[in-house]
Parts: sequence; structure tokens; C-alpha cells
Amino acid sequence: MREKQRKLQLPEKLRWNHNEWYRRWLLRQLPSQVSSALDVGCGLGDLARALKADEVTAIDASARMIERASATSATSDRIKWIHGDVLTHDLGRYDVVTAEASLHHLPLREGLTRLAELTKPGGTLIVVGLYMMATRADMAMELVTLPANAVVGLAKAINGTGGKPHDTEMPVVNTAPTLPEIRAAAAEITPGARIRRHVFWRYSLVWRAPEFH
Repeated sequence: MREKQRKLQLPEKLRWNHNEWYRRWLLRQLPSQVSSALDVGCGLGDLARALKADEVTAIDASARMIERASATSATSDRIKWIHGDVLTHDLGRYDVVTAEASLHHLPLREGLTRLAELTKPGGTLIVVGLYMMATRADMAMELVTLPANAVVGLAKAINGTGGKPHDTEMPVVNTAPTLPEIRAAAAEITPGARIRRHVFWRYSLVWRAPEFH
């Protein structure tokens, strides 16, 4: 993966959390009935707590994130918090696997392969991720994204919810794959996955694992 280019930054008061913007969309992709779910790169656990599943496993490579996520007063007993590397940690298979802004922390093909392996037959993998701009379509999207980002930031500043792009202790990496790289990897590893480009520097991947015959 190449280094992710730096976006034009808004003033601090106009910055906001792009992951939260897409969380509601992500949750709408869940099946109506979910027994088990795995949230990969759970961070402070906001998505893990929002997942409508009987049992949720949340894993993060940052000990500090797991410490804080498990200590919050909103934590449910149905969530199991794990400090570990998803690539090597002994995990089961799940009806739903989610990765919100975390796949780019892993080698793309190895990471996507692992997420697919952790998804039960007939289960659903949902990724909302970051990508690096590389094509003319990416640049065209930027003409929409930059002004829209400023408008949303201004609206959030007015209603008092701006100025929170991410937690200061959240691990950050400056690399991301391009959309063509993501599509190529998905074609091999998760054939049939639906991949969409979104505004605010995000893409989504939704894949239903084949049933055993």
C-alpha cells in the first residue's frame, strides 16, 4: 500500500467524525437476526455496542482502546472485548463481521482473507474503509467531497457536535489501498462482494459468504 495523501484540512472547529456518518448506513446492512458478530478494530467500541446481535466479540490491536472501550458505562455484558491481532488471534466464525475504518491497518489481501475466513457460511461481511485517491473518478469525487465536508462541518459546529474528527488516542496509519486494488483483491477473495465509492473518503464492501452445499 502507498502512503495516503493528506486531505485539505478544515479549521479544528469544523472537523467531524466521518466514521460516525456512515455507521447508521453500516447498521442497516445487518441481517434481521444475528446470533454472533465480530467487530474488527473496534476502537472505543461505539460500533460494537450498536450491533444488534446476541453476542458480540470486539477486537483491537491497541490495549489502550480495549481498556477504554471495556470500561465505559454503556458497555453491555453481551460484548467480549479482546486485545489482540485479528490476523493471529484464535477466533471463531461469526454471522456478521464488521470492519469500520480498520482494514487499511492490515495488509489488504491478508486482512481481507482473514475477515472472509471469520465469516460463517451464509454470514455477512461489512467493511466501511478508507482508500487512497489514484484515478480520475477519485479526483472528480473530490470536487464534491471537499465542499460537502465543509458544509457538514459548519452545520455540526452550529449545533455543537463539530470539532471531533477522532479520539486523540486512536491509532492512525498514513497508508491505504486504492479502489482498483481493493476491487481486485475482493474479486479474488470475496467474489460477488458489492463495493461502492462514497463521499468523505470512504468505500463500502458488503459480502455474503457462500453457504455449504
